[in-house]
Amino acid sequence: MYLYRAPNNVYFTRICLSKYLRDKGFPFDVKVSLLTRDRAEAVIRNIEVAGTLKKIIKSIDHQTRINDFIRYVDEVINHLRAQFDADDSDITFNITPKPHFIPIRDTKLSEHRETTAVAQAKPVIGLNEALSAFIISKQKSAIRPLSIKQLEQRTRHFIDTVSSKSALKTKFKTDDKCVHDITSADAMTYRDELLTQGRSYKSNKEYLAAIFQFFKWCQLMNYSNQNPFESVTVGQKPKAKANQGRNRWTASELKRLIRSTAFNDSTDDFKWVTLMMLYGGLRPSEACQLLLSDIKQVDGVDCISVDDSGAGQRIKNINAKRYVPIHSALLEQDFMAFVTQRKTQQIQLFDYKPVGIIEDWSKTYCKQLAKLQNEIGMQANKRPTAYGLRHTFIDEMKQLDISEHIVAQIVGHANPNITFSRYGKDINVAALLKDIERIEYQI
Repeated sequence: MYLYRAPNNVYFTRICLSKYLRDKGFPFDVKVSLLTRDRAEAVIRNIEVAGTLKKIIKSIDHQTRINDFIRYVDEVINHLRAQFDADDSDITFNITPKPHFIPIRDTKLSEHRETTAVAQAKPVIGLNEALSAFIISKQKSAIRPLSIKQLEQRTRHFIDTVSSKSALKTKFKTDDKCVHDITSADAMTYRDELLTQGRSYKSNKEYLAAIFQFFKWCQLMNYSNQNPFESVTVGQKPKAKANQGRNRWTASELKRLIRSTAFNDSTDDFKWVTLMMLYGGLRPSEACQLLLSDIKQVDGVDCISVDDSGAGQRIKNINAKRYVPIHSALLEQDFMAFVTQRKTQQIQLFDYKPVGIIEDWSKTYCKQLAKLQNEIGMQANKRPTAYGLRHTFIDEMKQLDISEHIVAQIVGHANPNITFSRYGKDINVAALLKDIERIEYQI
């Protein structure tokens, strides 16, 4: 509708904006009073006003600033209406103001930009700039450096993919795509591309989860009206059982490792970390970051305290904080004497240090294990990993039919039973030790 009459009989020019623009925060419509109750005169004025408005609306592109658009329309129409013989000079916008602020291309609107910028307005932001701000926000949330790095890498993969797709389509490099330009169709296209790149089901799921989290943040920041990844899923679940996803060490592999000359010639740190995972179910990073003060007696039982209270220490989640009774196999090999001897030299139990920007405590140990496995003839990609030692411990407890809630407490998993997890107290370490002592490897 271009021309309509208000209840007070004054004629207006009214033009509705497209849904595409409204979704970006532009007004639902633009209404301009023609300052007359005479229809014949209104028709003549409407021709000029409507034509001018359509030209301005047509000039909008993905970089146009909403506030500039509104101000420029105001300026141009007021100039036109200065020639009218009436007092009313209002332009009304049927809009709930949104905090977007977008640069516009080189039209008359862009000439008006510098004088109409408003400090309070927030930008509709490019993907790269949004990712930088997203990562800064996450860094302030006490999230592990590794998790932040993974969020950045996975979101960056999406940005690079969608940018390259745009470049192919336009034959030009496109690296300034805005957040609000991304649609659910882009999300599905990316999902399909992701599924062709040879990653596991779990990895693909984590990629989509990271990008979903990024766009959820953008939505909260008013950079986008919707999350394009809201309903995007990986698809069919893998047919293999979850317990087949990570290899445990077989008895023959353990013998090959523990009885090898390379293992016996390795450092005390390497040997003890290996045995802690094998006889206590510790994660590699949990063992490598231990302090001397983390070896303590609890109710008369020698225990390993897995905690994050020391400088640089990190645990996976709240369930990972726990006491793990020390298996007699370690005590019989004089583990406590090793601890006592170290107390005169340092604060850390072992000499391992966090590595890289993600401060990975286990990286050095894992490299040492891989090198040792090469020496004893275990082929890469066909051998169990460092984390597999923990998996071996858990599998041994499963084979012994030890209750799942007990295993969960020992290895730092969430309690699988809602009744025990909500109402039950932790089992005392003496009782846990009895189950741990049932572990016997034929090595």
